[in-house]
Amino acid sequence: MAQELDKKSEFTPFENIGLCFSGGGYRATFFALGVLAYLDHVSYKNKSLLKSVKALSTVSGGTLTGVGYAKAVQMPNYNFKAFFKQFYNTFTPENDVLLESAIAKLENDTVWKANPYKNRSLINAFALTYSEMPVFEGAFGKFEKSKIKQLEQVCFNATDFSFGLTYRFQNRGYFGNNPLYRNNQKEINALRNEVELGDVIASSSCFPVGFEPLVFPDDYFKDHSSSSYKNLKGLDTFIEGVGIMDGGIADNQGIGSMMLINDRMKGKLDLIIVNDVGSFKMKPWKQDATKIEKKSTAKRVINKVLQYFSIKPIYWTILLVGLAILLLNNMKIFGPTDYVGWYILGSALFGMGGLLLTIFGLVASSVKIAVLSRLKHLFNKNIPEALLDDILTFEKLDISLIQVMLSNRVTSAMTMINDVFLKQMRRVNYDLFYSKNELKNKRITATVYKLSGKKSPYMKTPAYNKGIKAPSKNLESVCLTASETPTTLWWDKKDIVKNRMQTLIACGQFTVCYELMEYILELRADPDSNIADFTEIDKLYDALKADWVSFNKKPLWLVEELCD
Repeated sequence: MAQELDKKSEFTPFENIGLCFSGGGYRATFFALGVLAYLDHVSYKNKSLLKSVKALSTVSGGTLTGVGYAKAVQMPNYNFKAFFKQFYNTFTPENDVLLESAIAKLENDTVWKANPYKNRSLINAFALTYSEMPVFEGAFGKFEKSKIKQLEQVCFNATDFSFGLTYRFQNRGYFGNNPLYRNNQKEINALRNEVELGDVIASSSCFPVGFEPLVFPDDYFKDHSSSSYKNLKGLDTFIEGVGIMDGGIADNQGIGSMMLINDRMKGKLDLIIVNDVGSFKMKPWKQDATKIEKKSTAKRVINKVLQYFSIKPIYWTILLVGLAILLLNNMKIFGPTDYVGWYILGSALFGMGGLLLTIFGLVASSVKIAVLSRLKHLFNKNIPEALLDDILTFEKLDISLIQVMLSNRVTSAMTMINDVFLKQMRRVNYDLFYSKNELKNKRITATVYKLSGKKSPYMKTPAYNKGIKAPSKNLESVCLTASETPTTLWWDKKDIVKNRMQTLIACGQFTVCYELMEYILELRADPDSNIADFTEIDKLYDALKADWVSFNKKPLWLVEELCD
């Protein structure tokens, strides 16, 4: 019992902080930037809370901010406000050329001749673009554990497509994951610090459908002739390459990796803040409402199209007419002599108009048979036996029915991939986070939508803390605008009109301000918090409260101050 009390007495909040930045395109990138900016703004024991951040775990869009910040901290002249301005100015709508640059690289043959080690793909074009940007240039060696400043552990998350596990670009622990690293440590360790930060970002933000996977190690190392590369590539696991994609596929909040970081730090983190721009909400799937009408079946349409590629009587007619002209001209039926003109005409009709069209018809007929055979084989594998006879004859397969069937399958599959699966993984990861008793009083979740004032199927009214002044309508409006930002890595016209970039940064700022206030109120109310002296914590709360008042009056005040 005494040992347990001693362990509790060691808990001191705000000394060692871990930050998780979720995926979610630019919505995640700039919400995360807002969180960093506010932690730099507010102080505890005369030191900004940002200086107490010891660990990072980031995913997808959050990795842009995570890599940029982690790199900046390693600079000898590091200053957060300078980093903020550089990062902000890089991505303002008028300066943001990420998408345009990547597409230009994809289309430019010279780029791929200069980088022959990379497969020519859109995601590699993005990787090369990231690597050229001053905020991201450099290699992973900057975070080597013997060199890294302030941040003890960093982890940028992706997903491997050989085992379906989180792939971790991290400076401690397994680089990759257990099956890819455990038996290949020597070969991977020889190269891990050479991985470009641009490739790390591209890997973490390589979302399915929009991009193709990067291939490890092929796309990551320039010198394929080096002994280190050959040693790694020669391993059975890596001979064919390992596909690497978006970290959000397996853990879009980066929670699992932060749990492992905390274990390696022996529970040293006294506060973990998960910053999440995902949501439990999803747009309900709706079936295709197209009216099914018996206007035309697939068989009729296919036959109508293919009849143009059949052997027709006209082909034989042209052939015979051409042959007749040749014979009649040779018999001098057209005059006292055989005329060259008639030979030319007859030859043209016989050779070009007849023979070639006949051959074309024969080939087309073969193609028709092959296509129908292939379709029947496909249906045979995928259609229930009870429907097979009708399907194979195409007699009852209405075109409108085919359209509805295909539409419903595509939309439901995309909903499953992008919503249902990710929502389930999100629940599993939060269950992991909140089921650990050792993390009691050591965790905060800041979500992009919390202060939007929107109702949900689970709550009729927003669940605001009664001990904190409710957010103003103006603040709720800014939060709602931020939370509705699409999951993209570019700004569209609507984003620009709605000033999404600044609203996202402001949303990160006032949301983490609110969550820190709520956290302190919970610490005060918990008799088991084992905090004897709240003096410094109360000072922090007063500062948070003053900022909260300012945010309610003018939600973008701190953003504007930082941008001046």
